[in-house]
Amino acid sequence: MTEKPFAHDAAFTNLKTNFMFHEDLVEILPKIINETGIINIGGKSQSVYNFVKKYNKLVKKSKLNKDSKLPLNQTMNLSRLKKYLKW
Repeated sequence: MTEKPFAHDAAFTNLKTNFMFHEDLVEILPKIINETGIINIGGKSQSVYNFVKKYNKLVKKSKLNKDSKLPLNQTMNLSRLKKYLKW
């Protein structure tokens, strides 16, 4: 999850995540609050840049350095969330 608006001037094109805004969680939480177990919560799998570009046309492209210890694919399995929300 991230703040809206996105707090940075640039976003990674090669880092894939399930970003969503905090305000989107507010809509999902009441629908799953009584469920038990682990439920990953996130948005569509996409690059950080593609996510931010929809809301900030001025964001610049950036690439995560290959020497970074961060994995380039940080997506989560959202199958349980999709089941409860009937996506």
